[in-house]
Amino acid sequence: MRRSSFVFLASAGGVVAAALAGCAAQSATPAVTLVAPNQQHAAPSAAGPVADAGVKTPAQIEVVSAQFGVFGSDESGRRVLLETDRFPAVVSAPYGWYILFKTDRPTVVWREEFELPIEPPTWGPGEAMGIYTISPDRKTAVTERIIPTRLGFVANEWRYAPGDPIGAHAMRVYIDGQLIREFKFDIQEGPAQQKRSPRAPGGGSST
Repeated sequence: MRRSSFVFLASAGGVVAAALAGCAAQSATPAVTLVAPNQQHAAPSAAGPVADAGVKTPAQIEVVSAQFGVFGSDESGRRVLLETDRFPAVVSAPYGWYILFKTDRPTVVWREEFELPIEPPTWGPGEAMGIYTISPDRKTAVTERIIPTRLGFVANEWRYAPGDPIGAHAMRVYIDGQLIREFKFDIQEGPAQQKRSPRAPGGGSST
């Protein structure tokens, strides 16, 4: 079952505090730090409930930073984002993106289109709960939210679930109808796909 969590972050005194909200519950997490090969940024984001408020003209958006990767924690327990475009399939492993931006609008609409290589067995309870909608071919999940811009960031997170496809994936992120980033990444075979073969009598493997 595929699950998603929205990442909520608030900045105070240069320290970013994070809380991950799942489909049914929200829990506090340590500070978020980006771990990237060449560059580091604080990892902020925000998301809010859907509301029907039309935007007549696109906002002027200045993208300060946009990263994709897997979420984890370092030795001190701080939450980190390891920037990567390929990772193994590990059940419940969180992955996602954040975008730091500037605009003069008080609110904007962000939209994520999460495209899989094939239709998954299930998109999880978020579809029935209206957290996201699914395309007719069942390969793309669309999440859309209106957010305040005073914090200047947005992010979203998904977690790998048993049965989810491996291979090429893509996440396209729009703000006020403007394509901000397309993150392309590969989920590779990992522990979630590796099943032990049954043992035949005498210790030999059975096929």
